Amino acid sequence: MRWAPLAAFALFAAVATAWLARDPSVRHKRYPSGSSLELGPEGSSLARAYLEETGAGPGTLAVPLPQAVLSPATVLLRLDVDRGRDQVRWPLLPREGPDAGIPVAAPMGALSEAEEAFVRAGGRLVLGIRGERETGAVAVRGQRSGPRKVSPLLAGVRDLRPEVPRTLPASALVDAQPVFEHGESLSVARRRLGDGEVWWLAEPEMLLNGHLGEGDHLALLLALCAGRVPVFDEFAHGLGADTGPLDLVRRWGLGPALLLGGFAALAAFWRRARTVGPPADPFGDPRSESVELVDSMAALYRRALNRAEAVELYRLQVVREIALTLGVPEKRAAVVLAERAPALAAAQGFREQLSLLVDACERFRDEHRRKR
Repeated sequence: MRWAPLAAFALFAAVATAWLARDPSVRHKRYPSGSSLELGPEGSSLARAYLEETGAGPGTLAVPLPQAVLSPATVLLRLDVDRGRDQVRWPLLPREGPDAGIPVAAPMGALSEAEEAFVRAGGRLVLGIRGERETGAVAVRGQRSGPRKVSPLLAGVRDLRPEVPRTLPASALVDAQPVFEHGESLSVARRRLGDGEVWWLAEPEMLLNGHLGEGDHLALLLALCAGRVPVFDEFAHGLGADTGPLDLVRRWGLGPALLLGGFAALAAFWRRARTVGPPADPFGDPRSESVELVDSMAALYRRALNRAEAVELYRLQVVREIALTLGVPEKRAAVVLAERAPALAAAQGFREQLSLLVDACERFRDEHRRKR
């Protein structure tokens, strides 16, 4: 029956895991538009799947950018983000220039410090946002054709077919290099910043599941991720990571140590559960064993110590017992013993000294027992 609790726990863990795996609310969860976890037309799961097939091994950013550790060889994809989120602050304005000291309104502000530091260190930031707000792309009325390529960048990408043509506000893209345009307005633009670069997409739906297979949209995705490790920004979609114990164990690399500790605990439990030596006889008489033990110990002490050393060893033991009982130092305990056995200092014979010590010890124990 000692294995019954472990068997019950294992059964409970198996049932709980099977139930969670078949839970329809877990399997059919819907994610925001642009999320690489969304399987519908508005998601970017096909882009993630294709990058996985090409061996790029895309990652997921589920924490704020200041808390993330991204290498300079990363391309951070922030597609069709919620334009109301504060962390999506674009376009990027130059820090140098005659108007550098003039405060700029928040919607037209520069990148955050973490975003700028990531790009200046060599990272690539791809920003795609739809909307009619100041910072968002503005729909082009009456426009039916796709944007026109005006730069040799993005080799192999020429035919873009956005569902709704949109343009970026020109006043917000100072020093940006146009790559695709709708007339005189920008559709796709790039700006160098430090060792990295920022890309703006006015029509990020081209990289979503519903339109990735049209025109050169897939080639656009591969060109933006060429030579870099793609990371999809899911925190921008409000999917903050809930760091649990398993996530911390995996992040800190403690899995092997915990597994080894578990095996050690099981081995210790198994070892303690086994009897060492033959089982004791419950009907045996332990008195004979006690007598034999006393005889063997007496013979050992008689062989190892002379009589003077044996008396001194017994005296030290009595002093320690008095010190522990009264809670006083051993010097004070020696004085107490001398008061109980005043003739001990003058005694010469082994039996006389031993008898005085035994009487003093018993008298002290009786007095202490009466005080209780």
